[in-house]
Amino acid sequence: MHSSYQEFMSHGHGKFGPWFDLVNSEEWDTFGRRTEHFHNPAWLPFFLRRWHFPRNKAKSFPLAKYQALRSALRAMCEAAAARQAISPAALHTLNQAMNVRGKRQLCDGQNGFVVEFVSENSDWAGILAETAHSFASLLSKSELSRIKICRNPRCGVAFYDRSRNNNGVWHDVKTCGNAANLRAYRARNRARAQVR
Repeated sequence: MHSSYQEFMSHGHGKFGPWFDLVNSEEWDTFGRRTEHFHNPAWLPFFLRRWHFPRNKAKSFPLAKYQALRSALRAMCEAAAARQAISPAALHTLNQAMNVRGKRQLCDGQNGFVVEFVSENSDWAGILAETAHSFASLLSKSELSRIKICRNPRCGVAFYDRSRNNNGVWHDVKTCGNAANLRAYRARNRARAQVR
């Protein structure tokens, strides 16, 4: 179980947007062991700090709403990876999470002016909306084909494929890719030994 900001980062969290960390907050390691990061007291502070969300000490964390969005995001990632249509139920959950009051305003960004939506809620609902929006913006940019599930059957991390040819199959080549190559190498050696 990860216990610090740097440890989460070293294990691949914090890469692609808040959606990525939420959908993978239920995580399987390369050996098939499940970790529920919502039960880890270090996960939420990491999530808030990494994505520059305010810490909300006034209200308790609405676990059920975050789990519902996580389930919807997971279903959408799995559908995208299988090149299937996203279910209306998952899309409804995503839209419900983004349904918060706010206003549009013009901001002077790093690359010029941009129009941003600023939520009136800086509480858990606003954070949930921003997390949902981080995934919805990928869908609206037609980047669905880059959302994949790690090919390692003991892992299953959802990830955004940044490879040039969009042909990545492992969320992390060093862990899952090397482990798969090692298993294949051993299987070939066993097959050769049986032939002799």
